[in-house]
Amino acid sequence: MARDSNPQETGPAISTEDAEKKLAGKTILVIEDEAFVAIAICDSFADAGANVIGPIATLDEAVEHAGGEGIDGAVVDIDLAGLDVFPAADILKRRGIPFLFQTGHGTRAELQADYPDVPVCKKPVPRGELLKAMAAIL
Repeated sequence: MARDSNPQETGPAISTEDAEKKLAGKTILVIEDEAFVAIAICDSFADAGANVIGPIATLDEAVEHAGGEGIDGAVVDIDLAGLDVFPAADILKRRGIPFLFQTGHGTRAELQADYPDVPVCKKPVPRGELLKAMAAIL
């Protein structure tokens, strides 16, 4: 079953400082169509020393970037302007790139069936918790 959780449940408890150390130098793909949320996510990872690709706001761009090189992890919003992001998530999954879903919606049946090991963080996710969730899956 997909983890519908607070990010703290995605792995062993670590501090935000330790998460930042683990994220430094990593390349994180950010797929998010809400401008203010996207900017906050990108800034959080950049402030932690990560290289950020994004924000990616359309499904076509998400699919293109999910197939790109050098991605260490991804934050994936489930709904991009009314379209499900699953084609991009499937590419990440096939490539073995760890990612987490971030959504303002409840857990969907597709997540439980197709992405049983992918953490699901419900918006809004505090900065430190998002960093810890990503560090836990890398």
